[in-house]
Order: sequence, then C-alpha cells, then structure tokens
Amino acid sequence: MYGNDPQPEEPELWDYLEPDQRRPPGCLIIVAIIVIVSLVGTSLSGLAWLWYSRTPASPTPTAVPTQTIPPSPSPLAAATNLQSVTAVPTNSPDQAVAFINRIAFVDSHGQIATIAPDGRDQRLVSTGRDIFNFPAWSPDGQRVAAIGSSSLGGSIVVMAENEKGTEPERLYSARRAAPFYLYWSPDGQTISFLASDPEGMALHLVPADGSAESRLRTIGGPLYWQWTADSRQLLIHSGFAGEGARLELLEAAGDEDGDPIATPGYFQAPGISGDGRILVYAEERARLDSQIVVADTDTGSNQAQRHAGQTAMSLSPDGALLAYISPEAPDATDFFGPLRLMDVATGQVNLLSRELVTAFFWSPNGRAIAAFVPSLSGGDINVALPAKRVLARPGAQVSLPTFKLIVFDVATGEGKLLLTFTPTITFFTQFLPFFDQYALSHRIWSPDSTALVLPIVEDGRSQIYIIPIHGGPKQFLVEGSMPSWSQQ
Repeated sequence: MYGNDPQPEEPELWDYLEPDQRRPPGCLIIVAIIVIVSLVGTSLSGLAWLWYSRTPASPTPTAVPTQTIPPSPSPLAAATNLQSVTAVPTNSPDQAVAFINRIAFVDSHGQIATIAPDGRDQRLVSTGRDIFNFPAWSPDGQRVAAIGSSSLGGSIVVMAENEKGTEPERLYSARRAAPFYLYWSPDGQTISFLASDPEGMALHLVPADGSAESRLRTIGGPLYWQWTADSRQLLIHSGFAGEGARLELLEAAGDEDGDPIATPGYFQAPGISGDGRILVYAEERARLDSQIVVADTDTGSNQAQRHAGQTAMSLSPDGALLAYISPEAPDATDFFGPLRLMDVATGQVNLLSRELVTAFFWSPNGRAIAAFVPSLSGGDINVALPAKRVLARPGAQVSLPTFKLIVFDVATGEGKLLLTFTPTITFFTQFLPFFDQYALSHRIWSPDSTALVLPIVEDGRSQIYIIPIHGGPKQFLVEGSMPSWSQQ
C-alpha cells in the first residue's frame, strides 16, 4: 500500500505547511525565504521517520487470521455513562492538582500561543526568528516545549506559559541533526526527543531547565518509547521487527543498552502501566508471525493474541484494558482495522468497532475512546509521503481525505458519530500515522474528558475547533494548527 503505489504529481514544499503558514503576511515572506532551507531539513527528518517506519526491515509479514469476535460488553466491572465523566488526576494523592485547562497551538505566523477552551485569554508565548511546530505541555501545565526551525537549523525550545512573548529557552540546536519529535518525562524534569542521525534516529535526553547539554541515549530506526511513571526508565522499541530490532528498558541516567525483553513483532509504540507492572508489545513468534503480548512482570504470566499485518496499541490510563487495531485482510501490511479491547487480567478480547479505524485516543478518565475512521468515498488512504517528494515541482496540491470522529463508550460499546472533517496536512501525515506515540506526548482530549480539540481545514484555512462529546455542534476556537490540550 505504501511503497508500491503510483506516485501522484508531486507538491511543492509549501504544501507541507499548514494553509495559514503557506501565506505569511507582509514582511514574513522575507523571513520565510530565509528559513526555508532549515524547514526542508526538518521536514525531511520528520517524513523520513514516517517513511522509515513504513518500510519493514524484513519481508512483508504473512497475515495471521484474526478470530472474529462478536460485539459484547467491555470487561469493565460497571457500566459508565459518558454524560457523567470526571477527570482522573495524574498527580499523586498528596499533591495539589492545579486545573490549568488551556490549549497550546501554532498560530498563523508560526509562533506558539495558548488559549482557554472558551476562546478567551489568548497569549503569545514565543517570539523570535523560529517557526514552531508540535507544542507539548509539561505535566504541570506551566511550560510548553516545541520544535523550532530557522535559518540556523532545528531546535528544541521551552517557554513559560505565563510569560507572554518571551524568547524561548533553547535546549538543543543543530543545523543538520534536526529534531522532529519531543516527549516530556512524567516528572517534567527531562525532555526526550528524536533527531536525525547518519546511523538512523537519535534519542536524546535534555534537562528541561537548561542546566546541562542534551545527551544522546541511543540510536535506532525507527524508535518508539514510553517513560515509566517515575521517569527513571524508558521502554523502547527500536528497529521494527527481525534482525537488529530491540525491545528493552533503558535507564534514563545510564548509557548502556537494557536487557532484551522479547523479540519485537510487527507493531510501533510499546506500553507500560503506571505502576510498571504491565508491559504491552508485539512479539515475533516465528518468521513473519506476530502476536500481541500483555506481560505481568510481577507474576510472570502473559496474555497473548495473534494479529494480522501490523498492530498499534494503547493501554487505558488505569492499565486495566489494552485497546488495539490490526487488519483482517490476509495480505495487509498496515495496522488499520477493527478496534478491539483486551482485558489485561483475563486476556478476554472484545470487539469495539468493526469499522476501519486508523487511529484512536483514550480519554483521560479511561471511559471513552475517540476513534478516527476514514471516509473512503474519495479513494484509498495513503499516508506515506517519501522524503524525496518534499523537494518537488510547483503547482500540485495534496488531496486530503476526510475522517469520521467516533467516540465509543468503553463500558457499553456504544459509539457516537460526532464529526466528519478534513484534517490538516501535518495532523494527517505525521500525527495520525504515529498516534500511539503522540498519544503519550500530545493530548487532544480535555482534562475532564468532555471534549476534544482538532485542527480542521475549512475554506482552505487551518482552523482549530472544540468538539464536545455530549452532542452539539463543533465550536470554532482560533485559526492555527497542531493544538495540544494541557494535562491538568
């Protein structure tokens, strides 16, 4: 699906920016020309990540038929009504939870701004020569980190949310080894990020207060990881599957590789429960044969489920359920497919949605899942954009598909169609294909689990909307792209 499709007429570089960033006002045109070389480098890094992860290191796996499971109630102990949701605090019980409830986004000038969900109190929190992308909140909601691009190269920056228009603190900067993804540690002390490297992808760690230089922790390609709740370790999956692939726990403060946990199968991001007891991943059983594994490190017991093609998975916030998608077609190579839930304790699997789900996100309280289902009337979904297409002849436009946003009540299995929309190019080509990794670092759910925030293309412009899950129309928030909701 990805590497052999006929290539459409290639777009120009500006087509890979959000609509508003393609039309910089006035003097910003000159600035845009100056930074275009740096933007090309950053785009190449990000798209290389996407392309690399879609190109298996070994031959295409032969799909394993998945058992057809009739719809049934989720194995939760009690039914939950989506109309009465409450947020689950991420802090420990003896810590006060500050309710921040703000959204960070990239404005039409490529700067980072924040805003309240009702559209009030918009604050510009960055200024300077950089054009930014992928803002991510610190766990305490006091700072925002983002990826910057300028004529000097790519950078990781952090800025105080309550200080308007200040120069961001630059934690990392490189002309060639540009960063393209970042992820805060749970304690807010460290920012982990990926940067391009001659040997693949480089996972760096840098103190969020700028007290020390960044440190290269490991190299692989592709690389996915999750922090442990105490911020001392990272569960990494490197190298897809087959020879050279790794699945291990790394000490954040160390410099050695960890002990192998299993032979990685055909999946992307691994998962670890908040208490560190449950690990989830896919394991290669035999050549081109992969199964999902839920491993209890306390008891040594495992729950396993074979899958076709690739799979993408995500643990519920309380670690009781594993949601995953995988295809049913015998010759499929991607992870698009029905959405299922596995009970971590018993291994029971229940079908939540028969539709072709391409991405999904747990609500913070674990009672709902937001699923993205492509509307296929306009043709096939192909998210692979080879890096070579970034430098392209002018005139062509990327044709974006439409998606249905469906929210499922995990307890009852009922789904509600909230919206059909056209996503922005960055959301479509970078966020959705790697949703299982971005779900760990960039939140689209509100802290109280009652709404989502999405970047939507309307009238050729990138606009940000609030989508209530209890009904009612979408609510325009602001023009901009790549919104991220605070965790508190």
